[in-house]
Amino acid sequence: MRYKHVFLIGVDGAGTFFRNTDTPNLDAIFENGAVSYDVLTSNPTISAECWGSMLLGITPDVHGLTNSIVSAVPYPTDGPFPSVFRVIRGAMPDAELAAFSHWSPINRGIIEEGLGVVKDTAADEELTDKICAYLEENSPTFLFVQFDDVDGAGHSHGYGTEGHLKQIRVTDGYIKKIWDVCEKRGFLEDGLFIVTADHGGFDHGHGGWTDGEKYVMFAVAGKTVQPGTIGEMGIRDTASIVLYALGLEDKQPASWTSRVPSGVFQGVEAGERPAGMKRPEIKPEVPHRLHETVSAPEGTSAAALFPDDPILSYLPFDGDIADACGKTGTERVGKLYFVDGWFGAAVEVQDGGVTLKDFEPGTGSFTAAFWIKTDKPSSDPVILGNKDWRGGGNPGFALNITGGMISFNVSDGAHRSDAGVLMPKDYATGWMYAVVSVDRDANEVRFSFDFGPMQAAKLRDELKGASFSTDMPVNIGQDGTGTYGAKLPAALDEFLLIGRALTDADVEKLKAYYIG
Repeated sequence: MRYKHVFLIGVDGAGTFFRNTDTPNLDAIFENGAVSYDVLTSNPTISAECWGSMLLGITPDVHGLTNSIVSAVPYPTDGPFPSVFRVIRGAMPDAELAAFSHWSPINRGIIEEGLGVVKDTAADEELTDKICAYLEENSPTFLFVQFDDVDGAGHSHGYGTEGHLKQIRVTDGYIKKIWDVCEKRGFLEDGLFIVTADHGGFDHGHGGWTDGEKYVMFAVAGKTVQPGTIGEMGIRDTASIVLYALGLEDKQPASWTSRVPSGVFQGVEAGERPAGMKRPEIKPEVPHRLHETVSAPEGTSAAALFPDDPILSYLPFDGDIADACGKTGTERVGKLYFVDGWFGAAVEVQDGGVTLKDFEPGTGSFTAAFWIKTDKPSSDPVILGNKDWRGGGNPGFALNITGGMISFNVSDGAHRSDAGVLMPKDYATGWMYAVVSVDRDANEVRFSFDFGPMQAAKLRDELKGASFSTDMPVNIGQDGTGTYGAKLPAALDEFLLIGRALTDADVEKLKAYYIG
């Protein structure tokens, strides 16, 4: 064992922005340590994907974790991709292990249950107090910490803005408190101390691959650390660094693709990256499920296919949430991430949504047409809605995914109706194109998937002529409250709203535009 203690502190959303503000405590801690501001995190630059890589030693295309999955599904205790906690426990049955995470899904959805890991969660300031109290009474072999307020500040104020940098300065103080207790308890004489981030950000979000999103700081201090700059490194290599520090490098799972980089420990040069294991390939039935992003055709758009129709809104989601037609004001709800889309970027709404400020459905027909790439949701999240979805009988509408169906729920407060059809059985394997037309004259909702023929589902007769508007806004990715608990685990692209019900002939136009 090279070290008796390893302390890994991750600051969500900090990227390399540590160097853009005053962090006197980090500067002092790592004055003689190894530091890099060129560490590549995982793609997409989203929390579950990146924390998963850090603790599992593999990339997201292998571990397959997303925010929605880690929020709903416990990480398997016997899967082929063990966390660093599971590896340590297998090699050191008596080791004291602890994980303190503001974002609680890490503790359940990335770190296995049943390992005897001390786990706790709280907001950053309270979490710091809990960590310090724990350290006063315990001697951990491995302690993991995740702070979240910096990411929240980035989403609220913008990454790299004063509001974001101010929270980094606050977090610098939290880290100093932990360091001071470790020093007081003598842990640092034989301890490795690491501070890093899961990802950075751009504008008010992250998920893409800009420099501000994909590069993170990694700083390490300890008795055998090589002072200077760390060599080429990915965030997944953190797992190997932890094992090496504890003398467990020979216990690294064959499934991992992480390695110890050059420039971290004295005399240790990076070896060849392990091949690891691959996830079993799932072959979808529809070829465009596996579509890789391309640029949009120049000089045209989906909205231009319908020049004589009332376009209510057209959101390409190419790095922002603006309506390309200028018809509808938009507003961010919660956290949004921009990832590779059908054309250019797409928006991930698993932690937020988009408000359409000027769209009132009223008594008129309308159509929503969009690309969606989603996991199988565990509940009934909303794609588009303006009602409080905690009750299906509440006034308004909610286009939602439920049990392999897309369903349109609507109520006038007295009469509820649900119209839905099954999605293709391979819908969760990649991109699916959906058209949902609400035909008020026919009093029905028509659905098309992957440019197939429309399937009709009737609404209750009592709703004919009723207004579908409420005093709540229409949101994409959320219900009208913007706070519905079941999150939509999806990327959305090319979101088009038209003020009439589309026909099969219209769907053919869309097919020709998108896939030829």
